[in-house]
This record gives sequence, structure tokens and C-alpha cells, in this order.
Amino acid sequence: MKKKQLYLALRFALGLLICIFSAQAFAQFTSSDKKIRHWVFYGGIGPNIYFNNLVLAKDQVNVLNYSFVGRIMWEPEHRLSIGFESGYNRLYTIHNPDVHIINSTIPIQMVVSMKFLKTFYGNFSFGRSILVNKVSTTNYGNFDGTAISLADVTLTIGYKRKLNDRISLGTEMKSYYAAKANDQNLALVFMCGYHFK
Repeated sequence: MKKKQLYLALRFALGLLICIFSAQAFAQFTSSDKKIRHWVFYGGIGPNIYFNNLVLAKDQVNVLNYSFVGRIMWEPEHRLSIGFESGYNRLYTIHNPDVHIINSTIPIQMVVSMKFLKTFYGNFSFGRSILVNKVSTTNYGNFDGTAISLADVTLTIGYKRKLNDRISLGTEMKSYYAAKANDQNLALVFMCGYHFK
């Protein structure tokens, strides 16, 4: 029942965000002041920490790992922007003499971003993720598996500073939640942005 309620809440939030963005975009396109619209590509890498919810082999989990982020955004001259984000999150690893486990996710999410100040912003990302699990054993061989998580969420607080008209640098604190396996991590990602005109 809780999963159904979460799914309905996410659908409602998505519909509300689309309505807000549509109204904002319509107001921008119908204004008489013609402004140049910008597409921006962001890429980044950084460490993450996994919130360990495992029961078996809990004390053998390596919770410190890494994340890659790639994001394409449409950023008009206003506070609200929208785009798509993907990347790679290494959630956790377990290494002992008999078993090696690597658990990762590849998120594919829609992003709504809002500037709070000139250099600070917040992102709300939602969508699906591909869960990748690789298991190697000394006695039984390898077991690899993938699954789809349908209702994943990422919340981001970020800071960026423009170096010139094209390049910006910044950092983001990203909290990621994968609903299917109840996995969560927190990443500190160092970002570089390239502005297309």
C-alpha cells in the first residue's frame, strides 16, 4: 500500500511541476522582450556515502564510493529551468575472500531546477533507474543482474560560478533514493558547465 501511495504522490508532484513549468515557459515565449535562450551541459564527479540498510554482511560493506553526473538543461533568463539527468552511482561494494559484490545504479531522470540566489540553486529530479548488481564468488561463479526502479528521487543543493560566457564551475550536494531496493546515498559532486548559445 505504501508503494502505491508513493507512486500516486510522485505522479501528482510531476503533474504539478509540469503545470508550473508550462505556465512559466508560456509567459516567457509570449513576452515582447526577445531574450536568448540557453542550453547548458553539466558534467561532474565526486565521492558518495551509502546509507547502509543491509542485514547480511552489514559490517563488510564499503559505504564510501563515487558518482558521475551528466545533465542537459534549458536555462532561460528566469529562475526556473528544466532538463534531463543521468550518470552512475556506485552504491556499495562488499569484498571478502569468497564473495565480491558491486551494487550500482544508472539514473534516468527529469530535472526541475530553481535559482535561490545569484549563485545558489536547488534541483528536484525524478524518474527511473537501472539497478546493476554484480556478484563474483570463488565457489559458484558469477551472478550478474539488472532491474528497473520506477520511482526514484534526487534532491540537490548546488553552487555555481561563471568563469566566462561559456564555462561555469560549481559543486553540488545530492541526496539519491532508489525506491525498489530502498537504497539511499549522499554525494558531493564537483561540476563543470558548458553553455551553448
